[in-house]
Amino acid sequence: MESYGYALSDATTALDIDRTYIKGYYRRASANMALGKFKKALTDFEAVKKARPKDQDAVNKYNQCNKIVHQQAFAKAIAVESSKKSVAESINLDTMVVEETYEGPRWEEGEMAVEFMTGLLDWLKDEKKLHRKYAYKILLRSKEIFEVQPSLVAVSIPDSSDRFTVCGDIHGQFYDLLNIFTLNGLPSQDNPYLFNGDFVDRGSFSVEVILSLLGFKVLYPDHFFMSRGDVIMTSYVI
Repeated sequence: MESYGYALSDATTALDIDRTYIKGYYRRASANMALGKFKKALTDFEAVKKARPKDQDAVNKYNQCNKIVHQQAFAKAIAVESSKKSVAESINLDTMVVEETYEGPRWEEGEMAVEFMTGLLDWLKDEKKLHRKYAYKILLRSKEIFEVQPSLVAVSIPDSSDRFTVCGDIHGQFYDLLNIFTLNGLPSQDNPYLFNGDFVDRGSFSVEVILSLLGFKVLYPDHFFMSRGDVIMTSYVI
């Protein structure tokens, strides 16, 4: 009759009288499920399944309800309020002061310069920390670049270049990354690079690696490429 409210009330009354009345749990669960109260329905379906483990209909109902509960929990976990600012939007670089005592590379106004990236590599090589203002600038600028690029990027090798370096897993090995740059030269418009996934993790210098890679992406957005994935190659030259 689709009178789920009445069915819910009657089933609850029946269970108050007899807590072992399996049909009461089943019918209350069915009513709650029809009303969209899946968590409550799941509790009762679980009671039915435990009492009648060989009842295939009870098992199917429990599995169906359990799947919906998990889907709703996942959707809630990833949901973001439209009015809520992202972390990136909440960062104000203008309020960040670079102390006079800071001796590392500096990225002043305007576009990133080659000198900043070469200075960054030397600074990180000595296991020194980049100032947080410049780290944020790299992250925010690279975010802007990735957001406007398509998910599938066609890579073309410039006529002026005789090589295109493709690198596999770096896995946070910063000094291996420096060795690649020593062997094949620093990235540039005439020396393009592609890094295939697994940039961080495992190694001890994940922060250094990702700041360096994203920094070169900012410096050469059309000649330095980073793709996500898991590959088995190390590095080679075409």
